[in-house]
Amino acid sequence: MREVSFHKGANFVVDTEDSKRHNKVGKTTFLKLIDVLMGAQNRSHIYTDQETNTEAIELRDTINKKRIAAEMTLSENLDAPYGKTVELKVELFPRGRYFIDGERMSQTNYRSKLNELLFGIANNVPTFRQLINSFVRVSVGGDDNAFLRTLTRASIATYRSVYNFLFDISDPELDSKLSQLNAQLNRTRESLRQYMRVNGVEDVEQQRQILVALEGEYAQAKAQADDIFDADEYKSNRDAIASVRAEYASLVDQLSELDYRIGRNREALNNARAEKQRRADLELSRRFFDEVCTMLPNLNKTFEDMVSFNDKLCDNKISYFEDIERDLLDERTSLENEQKALLASNSQFLSLVAKDRIDEYERLSANLMQLRQDIGRCQETVDTLDRYDHELASIQENIASYSTGGSARKGKGGEYQEMMSSFNGYFTHLAQQINGEKPILVYYPDTDKFPVSITAISGSSTGTRKSLIAAFDLAYQQFAIANRIHTPRFIVHDVVENVEGEDLRTIVNAANGIDAQYIVAVLKEKLDSSNIPEDEQSALQILQLSEDDKLFEGKTVDEAESSDRMIEQLASIP
Repeated sequence: MREVSFHKGANFVVDTEDSKRHNKVGKTTFLKLIDVLMGAQNRSHIYTDQETNTEAIELRDTINKKRIAAEMTLSENLDAPYGKTVELKVELFPRGRYFIDGERMSQTNYRSKLNELLFGIANNVPTFRQLINSFVRVSVGGDDNAFLRTLTRASIATYRSVYNFLFDISDPELDSKLSQLNAQLNRTRESLRQYMRVNGVEDVEQQRQILVALEGEYAQAKAQADDIFDADEYKSNRDAIASVRAEYASLVDQLSELDYRIGRNREALNNARAEKQRRADLELSRRFFDEVCTMLPNLNKTFEDMVSFNDKLCDNKISYFEDIERDLLDERTSLENEQKALLASNSQFLSLVAKDRIDEYERLSANLMQLRQDIGRCQETVDTLDRYDHELASIQENIASYSTGGSARKGKGGEYQEMMSSFNGYFTHLAQQINGEKPILVYYPDTDKFPVSITAISGSSTGTRKSLIAAFDLAYQQFAIANRIHTPRFIVHDVVENVEGEDLRTIVNAANGIDAQYIVAVLKEKLDSSNIPEDEQSALQILQLSEDDKLFEGKTVDEAESSDRMIEQLASIP
């Protein structure tokens, strides 16, 4: 469909439409193609608006129908002769394949091979996509140092690995180990947090003091139990104690029952005696008897016979209750003797029973058992928290041993202060040329901090920030060349409309003076307003797009070709 050749210095992808109609012709899409050839995860972003998540359906269907692929030639040198070249190819349609020098491979292997080609990294640490985002900035926004955070949802350890490699501050293998240690540290901290939450624990000192309190309570309860009974003796004679206690309790129950029966019998006996002592009115009884006799002519008993019978009846009742009392008292005496004999033969056991302290002892024993369980749980918690503390201390000690500053962390370029000084020598000078600012890049050896930041910038506008990104990336190219760091010799930037005209002109001049490629999407009207001459614009322009000549709908499209392709030529130093 198109063949585009890149050159050293500034490379313009130009949108010739006026400001009311631009951003629809494909200049950002062209940069996305470069990102796809650099192993970007999702090829659908070519025809998807990331802000609105809407698809350009016509473009999507064109890619799928024509089975379009993008190709790129990486060359060893930026100037002829170009030396060794490598051909990259990525099929843009769904489930499209990846190729390097015609060899088909998975996306993972494709990225690993690019990591070796463009960064000289054979073990893929850091990964290619972690590094290439510092060179291919398809979408850069924000008015702060956000452009330093080139990755999505990456840890501080990952960023440290990336910047340590880019500035040759340490061995990537050590950075990988540091990243693993930091990940392990975070996992251990989270595990500890969850353990403490589930077990209702605040800290280990709290648990140690609870443990001391429980042990003190246990010692006190055990002393009380020992005062009542020897624990070993109680355990060894538990069955005998239980049997004697049951027998003793039975005797006590029988005695209580007898006392109740004796009391009731004595109450009946007293009533019988009281009844006999009461003397009725015999004269009244006689008149009543005579009256009844007239009604019963055959009655052969006299009034005196009736009085004598009633007296004998009372005497019999008294005698009966007296006999029962004697029997009950005899039975009670027998039970008391039996109880005394039981106490005499089991004195070592029943001394507690007689004082009713067995229940107290068993209560104390149950409390001691519960306290032992509580102490065991608390001790386990303390031991677990101690293990966490030791594990965290060990991990942090290992992290400290991998921290920047030691000989093991020193890159071949020198200490981090030397590398920052080298970079800032280019960065501050270039930024001052572009917009008058004097920023510096600060490196933090503390592994808990984000590794780098920009400082000494005050009140910068969005345009200044855009120009700062260009100054940073161009300065890095100068730094990498000077320090012989194996990285790509190209920079890809999205729109620079917010850069002031004079600043853009300075950026272009700086890019043309560096042995690297600065590829940028820009509006034609922006180039004009920056006072860049037409002949210079023409010389630096690599692709011109318009409403009538869109990226995938250009006049150069050959509808009859059976294999449509896009060739993009970039360069890197091995």
